[in-house]
Amino acid sequence: MSPTPVRSAVHGETRSMSIIATVAVPAAEFPLGSLLDDDDDVRLTVETTVPTSEAVVPYFWAPACVADSLVDSLDADGAVADVSLVDETDEHVLVKVTWNGRVNGVLESIRERDVIVTSAVGSASRWTFRLRFSSYEDLSGFYTTCLEKDISIELVQLHETVTSTGGEQFGLTAPQRELLAAAYDAGYFDVPRRTTLVELGEQLGISDSAVSQRLRRGLASLLESTVAAEVDDETPPVAEPRAEAGLETEPES
Repeated sequence: MSPTPVRSAVHGETRSMSIIATVAVPAAEFPLGSLLDDDDDVRLTVETTVPTSEAVVPYFWAPACVADSLVDSLDADGAVADVSLVDETDEHVLVKVTWNGRVNGVLESIRERDVIVTSAVGSASRWTFRLRFSSYEDLSGFYTTCLEKDISIELVQLHETVTSTGGEQFGLTAPQRELLAAAYDAGYFDVPRRTTLVELGEQLGISDSAVSQRLRRGLASLLESTVAAEVDDETPPVAEPRAEAGLETEPES
């Protein structure tokens, strides 16, 4: 699923746009959901991989204390063709699962619609997925497919990511990127600081007031494009569903 090229109305440059949707489903509607008894404190975390085949959610991390019971349960699951432990740490194990063609629930919808899973976390009660789509049409199709399969899917968060082919990344303008790089190299973010706004201004040929404003705006854009875009598994923000196929979202200001 490749990003959809769009045109910038201001600069006329080509940008790639993806739709990031965070959705939640009851644990019973995801094949891994039945593996955790009633202990909501136990978490399974899907390992993010580069999609190189039709395999969907092939790896997940599980607490080592429940690894044996998880493998036994997966071995007995009719939707699983093979299961193995591929890595382990002191507290967690990495499990590889090969699904057969009989998967159901939200995993079947993800496979049918060729959705990219960027992250997923599950407990005994529900699973939260962060999914990437090329367009709102793809998101709408996935949502419709879930409804047709009677999957109780909840839209938790929805936003767009835009990357400019003209060099603008993480929402930063060229001057903001230059300033952030200069501030980092000069030790502005060190403790204690090794430079000042005045010195940065002299280096870049701008006033310390301009440095302050540009630095704040650059940091805000950077955080908005990275930290603020991550899934909040504990208290996720709620977005209105989009009108298309039952989904709505308020335009960003």
